[in-house]
Amino acid sequence: MNNRVTIKDIAAAAGVSLGTVHLALSDKPGVSTGTRERIRALAKEMDYRPNVAAAMLKRKTLHLAVCFPSMDGDNRYYYPQLWSGFRAYRDRMQGINVSFHEFAYPENDCNDDSNLYSRQRMVLGELERMLQAGELDGLVIHGNRCPFTSEKLRRYVESGLALVLVDTDMPDSGRLLCVSADYDCIGRTMAEIVMNRIPSCGSILLCAGIAEYPSHRLIEEGFEAYMKENGFENLIYKEHSNQICEENYESILSYVKRPDVAAACCVSSRTSVMLARALRESGKAGRLVAVGSDLFDENKQALREGVFQNLVQKNPYAQAFMATRLLVEYLTRDNTVHEESFVVGSQIVFRSNLSLFEKNSVRFLE
Repeated sequence: MNNRVTIKDIAAAAGVSLGTVHLALSDKPGVSTGTRERIRALAKEMDYRPNVAAAMLKRKTLHLAVCFPSMDGDNRYYYPQLWSGFRAYRDRMQGINVSFHEFAYPENDCNDDSNLYSRQRMVLGELERMLQAGELDGLVIHGNRCPFTSEKLRRYVESGLALVLVDTDMPDSGRLLCVSADYDCIGRTMAEIVMNRIPSCGSILLCAGIAEYPSHRLIEEGFEAYMKENGFENLIYKEHSNQICEENYESILSYVKRPDVAAACCVSSRTSVMLARALRESGKAGRLVAVGSDLFDENKQALREGVFQNLVQKNPYAQAFMATRLLVEYLTRDNTVHEESFVVGSQIVFRSNLSLFEKNSVRFLE
């Protein structure tokens, strides 16, 4: 029986990440002196002996790609946190033989912008070229509105690509795992928040996004499930849109103006932007119980002003950070996956605790 101590054992004993142990034992920057000394002492106490053969194999530079929607236009509300999470982990890996390639593709919601479409094709075309040439060892990609089909991704996986998804799962793609928020739980939480604050006769507006997007649909289903399981019979108006435009805004505004609507919730950043505007322009800001989605400057200001009473933070920063970390650890450690679904906790943001989120978008244990 092989009882060799691994750096995973040391990480567990020290209560730190595998990357931290690697940096400490390799005498690389990025770890405090106290942590470095504690890890080295543990390694000696546990009789850790490096696997020289494995270390030789791992000197080969790994090439990893991250493919998320870009931060232009209406994507500026949600995706900056996703990119920040990836880049935070990437920066920790400086000095380790991993080369990261970024592919930020613009999304074309209106289908009438030829320049945007050309940029999208150029970015995704280069990523596909690298995939077809076998130049990538791993890929982290956004599963919601993924630019590649499950079948195409599976072909790359079968050719040796290690694939990790963020936000939305695509099990048929052959992925190693998916990192996401618990969207059903988010929907249930939103329902509980509003039902604690409105009368039984009050109607609810649910800005439900696009039903075809799993993250939106699961929040909607969780919301409805909570209402049903707890015997609430309040009327729920559902507004299914996500693109920010006057037509969709006017639809949300018409629901906000209804005298029976006592509360409103959003499943996405974009619907939050439109709902906040509707609440202000209708004069109902602060009079309706309102819960927005995600953390960005406009939503933070709406929370400060009382336009929203709460925000639900889905932690895209943590999703991207953990997806990149798990992929790197899979390729550089023991090539095992312990679970196919990694759930990142969400948070409820109040005006009173907003300061915790001002510097960055997430607080989570690594």
